[in-house]
Amino acid sequence: MKKMLVLLVIALVLTATYLWFNPAEQADANYADRELLPDYIAEQVTRRVYDEQGYVADYIQASRLEFFERLGFTQFEQPKYILFDAEHLPAWEVTSQFGIWLPDDKIILEQDVIISNVNGHELVERINTDNLELLLPSRLLQTTAAVKILGKGFYINGIGLQADLTEQKLRIVKHLETVYANEQN
Repeated sequence: MKKMLVLLVIALVLTATYLWFNPAEQADANYADRELLPDYIAEQVTRRVYDEQGYVADYIQASRLEFFERLGFTQFEQPKYILFDAEHLPAWEVTSQFGIWLPDDKIILEQDVIISNVNGHELVERINTDNLELLLPSRLLQTTAAVKILGKGFYINGIGLQADLTEQKLRIVKHLETVYANEQN
């Protein structure tokens, strides 16, 4: 009887030890850790895509790029994206501290997002916000965050923005204030 009790206790201890140090759970944890690591990292990256006529259609530059194949996105630090007009000239420059490029050609920009008019021929010179979604290739911009639009002699504060850069249309979801500069000579 004592031998059976000792064998039963040993079997229970071995079973508990096996369940405690289960190698299958450790493999799953290592797989999850690997999934969060980028497949590759690049520094000082510039990407240009050309259209059928040989003009630059897509330009992005970043100080650092991390590509996550399993998760399906690319992460940027200090991205700069340039949008071109119908004459294939730079029209708008979009910059931020961080960005994520999703596989459906959606770019999410965060922290200190600045949209600057490069050619200087538009009423709006600059738009500032905290985050922004850039939908490509339709060139639509949208955010639900606070925005400040700066132009020649005015600025507008609002919440939320929807812009179509192809159609040159801009809509503020909630207008807060508009301030005009009244300069007298």
